[in-house]
Amino acid sequence: MKEVYDQCIRQSHIHILIYVFFLFLVSQFHMTAQETVLDEVIVSSPRIELLLNQQSRSVVTITSEEIVESGATTLIDVLDNVPGIELRSRGAQDVQSDIYIRGGGFDQVLLLIDGIKVDNPQTGHHTLNAIVPIEMIDRIEILKGAAGRIYGQNAFSGAINIVTKKSPAESLKVMLGGGSFDYQKAAVFAADQRESSSHSLLIEATSSDGYRYNTDYNNQNYFWKSSWETSQEPLDLIASFNNRHFGANGFYARPENTDQYEATQSSLLGISTSFQPNDKLRVQPKLYWKRGQDEYIFIRNNPSIYRNLHITNKFGGEVNTTWTHKAGTTGVGFELARVSIQSNNLGDHFRTLIHGYLEHRFSKNRWDVTPGLSVSHYTDQDTFYYPGIDIGYQIADHARLYFNSGYTYRIPTYTDLYYNDSSTEGNESLLPEKSLSTELGYRLRRNNWKLSLSLFQRDAKNYIDYVVQQENEKWKATNIDAMKTKGGEFDFMTMIGSHKLSFGYAFLDDDVNGVSVIFSRYTINSRKHHISSRWGMQWSQSINTSVSYRYAEQDSGYNYDVVDAHISYKKNRIMFSLQANNILKTAYTEQNSVPMPKGHILLSLHYQLY
Repeated sequence: MKEVYDQCIRQSHIHILIYVFFLFLVSQFHMTAQETVLDEVIVSSPRIELLLNQQSRSVVTITSEEIVESGATTLIDVLDNVPGIELRSRGAQDVQSDIYIRGGGFDQVLLLIDGIKVDNPQTGHHTLNAIVPIEMIDRIEILKGAAGRIYGQNAFSGAINIVTKKSPAESLKVMLGGGSFDYQKAAVFAADQRESSSHSLLIEATSSDGYRYNTDYNNQNYFWKSSWETSQEPLDLIASFNNRHFGANGFYARPENTDQYEATQSSLLGISTSFQPNDKLRVQPKLYWKRGQDEYIFIRNNPSIYRNLHITNKFGGEVNTTWTHKAGTTGVGFELARVSIQSNNLGDHFRTLIHGYLEHRFSKNRWDVTPGLSVSHYTDQDTFYYPGIDIGYQIADHARLYFNSGYTYRIPTYTDLYYNDSSTEGNESLLPEKSLSTELGYRLRRNNWKLSLSLFQRDAKNYIDYVVQQENEKWKATNIDAMKTKGGEFDFMTMIGSHKLSFGYAFLDDDVNGVSVIFSRYTINSRKHHISSRWGMQWSQSINTSVSYRYAEQDSGYNYDVVDAHISYKKNRIMFSLQANNILKTAYTEQNSVPMPKGHILLSLHYQLY
């Protein structure tokens, strides 16, 4: 009876959403459509920069204005509504989350901040520890599909570049928040604008008692950005430090292990510039240092029973050059980095990475073709080649058909190779993952609406996952047999008058025939169906509301749907906002059987002092 009741409730939710959508469409026949021109965005890249409508890949951009409209309080909230992206969280407010793109694992997604790679060689579990506060994000650029030809290691299934804001005019803003589970937030943003330089600083602290036993957290974020504009070339400096302490009830071990605790740190220091010796040549050098620290305690109040401490460092530099000439545009670049880890569990290891790439974009009439090759050498692994090609046909100024294909690899993380505890075992004999990915897509963009459609396939070998053949065995890092993944994505957005409606759908199918493992911890249970929609309404210059709906169904058949709502009021220097999450109080899990919080609210106040 309970299963029937749950199914009826779920169907009623869908019917309500369809009914609301129908009312929205009907209302448009009684109002004059206001043409709103959608801005065309240049997708930043250390390689060849192109307008979004010139891209021959599946690229999504999310602007700071769209983030504010959505009412999102964390980057996790923003990304979870993008078709083809799956966030598996183990708690509220981005305490600990893994990111998957098109069914690829959390180790297969590369995160960049202002073009600087912030991957963690210990494990992809810590990828999102490096994210900057949402108030500092200018836009998010998401590249779905194999990006090895562009970025090399870790861009196996996609890459996400967070572009941070440059300082506006002098300003000082205070942000306060409160909500369910004794959630508290305090932040201050300060900006200083000089004649030839600008500087921004954001300090943020968030905490909560947790929505269940041992899920409390206490986090601090610090972010600094300075830009100097000289007569010769600009110079940008960014520095960030994220410090997180949280109860990890069942996050990694079995659900009955409720007293786990974790503390992580993520630091980034980067300096970059860009100069043009002439109007055809652009050179972009970067230097950076990325540090990570992870402390894991099995029994929170008794660290002597089991405690891990891992510290990673990555020092690197790169130079990227773009040359425009009669035959097209050529991009060439070089990167050198030294990576190390010190760990009481994984041991002490280091490697040197040497990476280079070459690509060229041919363009004639409505056609463009961009072949390229990327090469990576690891002193403790091997040399890997990432060839690929993009082909585009501009059907009209607003419509584009494209195709891309490329090889990519991923070497094992230090956790994959060396980790060992009572339930998990690494494997020093692991082979690198490799795949061939292909995609066919169509993009249409008009004055007040846009649409994209893509079909893709990934033929992968040597997938790395933790598997067991029987329930009571240790999870062991293993190369999974060849696996083919097929899928499709549809994304639509329209603006009519004061309404903004978006709808996205992603389908994924993993062909696991021939895969010999019985139980897979991460890989062989992808999100088969993903529906995300949002209806925003600008009631006046001061009041904005939105309702979003998300449906997810795993390959196993497990499914859930979540509805969130947001309202904000802005007047002069003050903005109030109320975010209501999971208002239908859906009981669901995203990772490791960790229950996600049911209905809860977050209230925030932003006050602009000047």
